[in-house]
Amino acid sequence: MLAKKLHIKKEVNILYIEPKDLNHYWSLVHFMLIESLKYDGHPMSLKELKSKITTGEYQLFMMFGSDDGEKYKVFGCFVTRIQQLPNFRQVEVILLKGEGREHWQKEAAKTIENLGRQHNCQRLAVLARPGWKNFLEPFGWKIKRYLYQKELR
Repeated sequence: MLAKKLHIKKEVNILYIEPKDLNHYWSLVHFMLIESLKYDGHPMSLKELKSKITTGEYQLFMMFGSDDGEKYKVFGCFVTRIQQLPNFRQVEVILLKGEGREHWQKEAAKTIENLGRQHNCQRLAVLARPGWKNFLEPFGWKIKRYLYQKELR
């Protein structure tokens, strides 16, 4: 007897990964986090990142769904933190790695904004490569400054 074919909806959702569920989802996102940390110059180890997510200091989100109606897959993930500054709080997107941005960018932007509102933040901030301008500007983000870096060895 043939198995009944599942109906898979063509959509990509943003899933918040609760710290208590991190080990269950870790194998789906850890390689993307490694790539993101590498691109960012290894600001911390993967072990340190996982620890901060486990304690809730950082928040992990996963883009998951289907773009073809045939199979489910992970499209990417991002990590945020809530930063208390002297005069206000802000949500900071500190890592983001993904593909098929057109399938999840609107939902990701809404998710980040909702996170900020839930934590009484006044501002959202992301440190990103120049290509993310196309992702952020349609949702009202503005470039406030550029980050210049020089490695000292």
